[in-house]
Amino acid sequence: MTVETTLNGFIRRDLKLDGPVQIRIKPPFDSMPWAEAPPITIQDARVLQGGQDAADFLDARGFVLLDHLSAVKDWDAGGAAPLERNEIARIYMPEVEALIRNRLMPGQRLEFEQGPFLIRRGPNTGNIYANGVHQDYGLTPDDYQESLEAFSSAAFAAAWRARFERPEVAGFVVLDLWRPVYMAGPLRHMPLAVCDPHSIEMEDLVPAALVGFAPSGKNTNQLSLKYSPEQRWWYYPGITTGEVLVFKLFEYFKDGRRKGLQTCFHTAFTDPRTPEDAEPRQSCEHRVGVFVMG
Repeated sequence: MTVETTLNGFIRRDLKLDGPVQIRIKPPFDSMPWAEAPPITIQDARVLQGGQDAADFLDARGFVLLDHLSAVKDWDAGGAAPLERNEIARIYMPEVEALIRNRLMPGQRLEFEQGPFLIRRGPNTGNIYANGVHQDYGLTPDDYQESLEAFSSAAFAAAWRARFERPEVAGFVVLDLWRPVYMAGPLRHMPLAVCDPHSIEMEDLVPAALVGFAPSGKNTNQLSLKYSPEQRWWYYPGITTGEVLVFKLFEYFKDGRRKGLQTCFHTAFTDPRTPEDAEPRQSCEHRVGVFVMG
């Protein structure tokens, strides 16, 4: 089931770069270098994935859909809540680690960096849908460390870097686990699209700094994208609360074993076939850092 729609957030091809493009999520927006892209066909990733092995598919495409019915009932009980009421820390984090160890990266020596924090979107969450093409963390360990510092502290970011620099660490991957929650039926409203990273040319990447978003007030490192008709966009129609979409937000291996982009640009989008009475999307995403040992 393919859909033709428009996607927001592409960068003008004629833009002359002098450092990262500053992307604002709050006014003023008058200097934003947006470009209009033609209607884009977003293809059915369920057909693409078929019955392929989840680990192989994630490795090849940078994204994968898993069947996973979580035992979590309260998706808002995370953060600093006491453990007995914190279902994210008590239930979801162990579930996520088991998914990654057993189904996505089996047979590898892994260490995890995850906290009891979810990003919730939907009515009454205070967060808008991320309706713009973006990649969250840049390309290098420096990019990641600077963004981590913007969202936490210099000490926390330095501690991550010390773990990464250990000689036994081969690389570091950040996975995003995205799923609908609290919904009665399959998702029809504001689904998520991901771009196959291997369909993107490196010269179409645009270093970007997200302004006014991190609690520290510091800019974060992202990537924006110039549109090309060669780019291939995918989505999973009708995702349910018993499924989770996993995609790569960051990947860096010290030996340079992978060439080209490995992470997924993504965005929410408007499906023109969405019924007017469709259930508003309620969703969450959980970001997990994975140290891969050599």
